[in-house]
Amino acid sequence: MKGRMLGILVAGAALLLAACAAQPQYRMVKQGVTQQEASQDHAHCQMQASYVQVADYEYRGTFMEGVNIKQKQQQTYGLCMNSKGYSSVRVQ
Repeated sequence: MKGRMLGILVAGAALLLAACAAQPQYRMVKQGVTQQEASQDHAHCQMQASYVQVADYEYRGTFMEGVNIKQKQQQTYGLCMNSKGYSSVRVQ
């Protein structure tokens, strides 16, 4: 029984890692900004996103709480950068 549970756990972890690795990568771009301006905007939006520390109600106290917070932080970062005129572009 222990061996079977361990096998299921390992298979689940492998599937989770494969799903994470398969996600496309994006970066924020804006025409006409210097590297310094882009770095400042990135830092500002990262700081704004870091303030998000509470999961949605249905995720609180579950193993998905941290994932939900990370998703909300990424969404906050994207909205912040969009408000500054940046667009997300898929990285090949």
